[in-house]
Amino acid sequence: MQSIKYQITPICINEHLFEVNIKIPQHQHNALTLSLPAWIPGSYMIRDFSKNLHRLNAHDANNKRVVINQIDKQTWRILSEGKSCSVTYTIYAFDLSVRSAYLSDEYGFFNGTSAFLQIEECEDYACHLIVNKGEFASSCQIATSMPTIQQSSPVPNAEASYFAVASYAELIDHPVLIGNFIKHAFQVRDVLFHMVLTGAPHTDITKICEDLVPICEHHLTLFGDSPCKEYWFITLLSDDGFGGLEHRASTALLFPRFHLPLPNEFDNRSEQYQQFLSLCSHELFHTWHVKKTRPDNMLAPDLSHEVNTEQLWIYEGFTSLYDDLSLVRADLISHARYAQILAENITRLLRTPGRHFQTVAESSFNAWSKFYKQDAGSFNHIVSYYNKGAIISLCLDITLRQLSDNKVTLDHLMKALWDEYGRDEIGTDDDVIQTLCQRKFDLNISAFLDVAVHTVMDLPLNILLGSIGLTIKLRAKESNTDKGGTVGKYSHVVDFGATFKPAETGIVVLAVSSQSAAARSGLQVDDKIIALSNWQVNADSFLKILNGQSLGSQVPLHVLRQGRLLKLKFEIKTAALDTCFIEIADKQMFKNWLGV
Repeated sequence: MQSIKYQITPICINEHLFEVNIKIPQHQHNALTLSLPAWIPGSYMIRDFSKNLHRLNAHDANNKRVVINQIDKQTWRILSEGKSCSVTYTIYAFDLSVRSAYLSDEYGFFNGTSAFLQIEECEDYACHLIVNKGEFASSCQIATSMPTIQQSSPVPNAEASYFAVASYAELIDHPVLIGNFIKHAFQVRDVLFHMVLTGAPHTDITKICEDLVPICEHHLTLFGDSPCKEYWFITLLSDDGFGGLEHRASTALLFPRFHLPLPNEFDNRSEQYQQFLSLCSHELFHTWHVKKTRPDNMLAPDLSHEVNTEQLWIYEGFTSLYDDLSLVRADLISHARYAQILAENITRLLRTPGRHFQTVAESSFNAWSKFYKQDAGSFNHIVSYYNKGAIISLCLDITLRQLSDNKVTLDHLMKALWDEYGRDEIGTDDDVIQTLCQRKFDLNISAFLDVAVHTVMDLPLNILLGSIGLTIKLRAKESNTDKGGTVGKYSHVVDFGATFKPAETGIVVLAVSSQSAAARSGLQVDDKIIALSNWQVNADSFLKILNGQSLGSQVPLHVLRQGRLLKLKFEIKTAALDTCFIEIADKQMFKNWLGV
């Protein structure tokens, strides 16, 4: 079988440059079309990776330059006349994220979508990849889930590693890390897992892997088997970054380095570390539920433009429920802590005015232009298919139990999705959930889904959660950092309705909630509040001064707006009850629902 040979080399660390060379064999086309993806699967935003591609040229076997014509921002044509040729270019790599490419003195990281041109006429050719260590020391390591092959040379080459995959689609689905890092492997059933951490010489990687074992066990038990026999958690640590992106046999993660446990640390499951375990759980879950079971138009998506689907609430929402649920089932967090996490998620939804204007199906379809391109006012107009999708999946589980006398749960639905769609990679339609529930379990859930997915009505959370032993309590938001989940400290709180950050003088408004006191007063994003009720304010004193005012009064609010001093009237009213905490009213009922 014909193969295309890719070679990538870090050629200038200080300038963050990779060089890529592509060797194309003889073919039957007068011209070849080369293109770079505009987006990466799992992150639904046009990112135009071609903006980082430079110095593109091509030569034939005799090193004679071959003509290249650019067709659009990400597509080129080379007049190859059916002959073998090579294409060379550089990639500027300085995006410290899980989506693109990054090169520093410590390590280099890249996704194939941002590094490798596709030869469209040869899309089904096998692909070989050589990763050269370049400016890195020969002792540096390479981490990737891409299958390795032995180099053809009889003399071992410590400066390169060799890989082979069946197609371009597979080539771009294995991120690669090269440089200095620590790693640890662990076995769960017949799957070998690898944890890789950059920039973390003092992190207790053994403890992390021990905690991941029951999470991996949970997912394998739920689905019954694994699509891959090896899986890699490739983790880029930074000061404050956060993110994850799923791939067919690995995930790329970005996480704050000092939020992970240190050796001999007593509190080695802090809430911040729990968030890391939840992130690992989330991305691993996608190995089944996104990488294999996925919408029909995502089976072979066109990476040159948006591919819209109403189903993201199914894929990201369901996964967002299971990421934390697996932690409590694995006994890594307590029942009370999980109830707190549920309350925080409900709080996030209650504080989103956009839930009254956008359905979760619309949120999914418009992810490209709205969810992934949010501004300061977006939360007033849109809802998160992650957040609301997770709450819908929770309510769906309870509904399935009620309709089936506890014989059918969301676990059964997930297994059915895997067995009937994911295992053989059969794409799902928009109505897959109601169709599958009817066909597989003889349950009609259309009425529930019509309301939950296609209207902006709030779900009856009090009633539904009451049936699993939980009681929802509501209170007002008490501070800028109050995310809910806990009992409040105050009997009443004055409505403000905006988020803010400290400024050298006063505070700066970041976002204003629709219909709030801040909105009614005329406050705008980027206003600098310098005084309230004739008292100078800062980030520490503002809410204290606000909550000290008499209900029903109007007080002066002095702000600077683009250099102008304005005096606004601020009405003092009780804050809305938009913050949730949950009480476990029936411990046994809740335990039974958790399945532990």
